[in-house]
Amino acid sequence: MKYNITDMTHTQFSNWLMPMVDCPLFESRERLVALLAKNADRAALETELREFYEDYCGLAFELEAPEESLLSILRGSDRFAPLQRRVAIVESARKTSPAGRIARRMSDKPLLTDPQPEIKVSALSDEGFRALMETCANWGLFAARERIVKLQKVSPSDAAAEQLKSEFLDFFVYYLELEQFFEDYDYNPDEGLELRPEVAERLEQSVAEVEAGTAELIPIEEVAKKLGLKW
Repeated sequence: MKYNITDMTHTQFSNWLMPMVDCPLFESRERLVALLAKNADRAALETELREFYEDYCGLAFELEAPEESLLSILRGSDRFAPLQRRVAIVESARKTSPAGRIARRMSDKPLLTDPQPEIKVSALSDEGFRALMETCANWGLFAARERIVKLQKVSPSDAAAEQLKSEFLDFFVYYLELEQFFEDYDYNPDEGLELRPEVAERLEQSVAEVEAGTAELIPIEEVAKKLGLKW
C-alpha cells in the first residue's frame, strides 16, 4: 500500500499524523525527563525504561507500514539531501534484517540469523545506565515532535502543509536513527518480572502442546498480515 502524503492537505496530513505524534511514547519521555531531573534511583529509571521501550515499539508499528513510501519521498527530491545522508548512514550501520526488526518488536528477541546485540542493558553500571537514559530522553525525535505539534495548530494552507510534511520527514529519520541505535542493546523489558501462576501454567501448557504436535500454530506471515505489517 502506498502512503502518498504529498497530495494530502494540511488538515488531512495533520489527522493522518495523530497516531504517531500523539502516542504514549511522548508521555513516557516526559516522565523519564522528570526522573532524571530529580536524580531518581536506578530502579525508578528501569521501570520507566520498560514503558519507554514498549511505547517506542508502538511508534515503530505505526511507522512500519508507511516506511517504504516515506523513504521513496525522501529519495525523490534534492531538497531532502541532508535527510538522505542521514538515512544512508542508518542503512550502512544497520545490522538487523527487516524481519529481524519486526521480530524484535514482537518478541523482544533478535532473530538468531541476525547479529546479536553486544551491550546488555542489565549489565550496565549505574553511570552507564543513566547515560543511556539521558541519551534516550534527549533524542532529536522529541524536539521534532514538538515542532510538528506547533505546525498542526497553524492556519491550514499549502505552505503550512509543506512545512508540516518536511518536519514530519525529519521526525521519521530521527525514528530510524533511534531504531538503529537500539540495535546494539540487548534489552528485554520483561526481564526480572515474575509471571502470575496462571500465566506460567498456560505457557507451560502451550509449550507442551507444541512439543506434542497438538498445538495450532499460526505462521508469522499471517500474524504480520493481521497486524497490517509487511513481511
